[in-house]
Amino acid sequence: MLALENFHVLSLPCMAIEDLAKLPETPCVYLVVNSQGKVLYVGKSENLRKRWKSHYKLSSLIEESGIRISYVEVQEDLLFKVERALINALNPPLNENEPSKGIASLRQRVGLTQRQLADLVGVTETTVRNWENNRSGVEWFERVAKLCDSLQCTPNDLFGYQKIAESEEKA
Repeated sequence: MLALENFHVLSLPCMAIEDLAKLPETPCVYLVVNSQGKVLYVGKSENLRKRWKSHYKLSSLIEESGIRISYVEVQEDLLFKVERALINALNPPLNENEPSKGIASLRQRVGLTQRQLADLVGVTETTVRNWENNRSGVEWFERVAKLCDSLQCTPNDLFGYQKIAESEEKA
């Protein structure tokens, strides 16, 4: 585990933002560092190279000179914890400082990756990512929430999950 008291950003492996193709294809927590050595952003990925091919901050960061990506290779099940610890310790300005809400927050609270949640729910990791970024499928959740509000019930009530579980117990 990463010991924060001995943590020095400059001692980490790093790549210039122009050399992203050289990043490892392993689970990593990464830090976006400017030319003065200030950590601007902390994130995590199960495949660092793949993540940065389409990172949503890439176009804005590439315009700044001297930006590099430093990283720490981490076991996949520790990605969230290490990322959180670094965000809390370094307080990077590009990370949101307010608590997140919605699916991402709930998923992180129980310590699941997007892939793990996708496997549990029976959807793709891209679907979970889209839900978390309010891109696709969110309308369905909004309709279920409105139905529950209107009918004063839970989603389980709407779809009869409790009844199904009870009938399976009796069988």
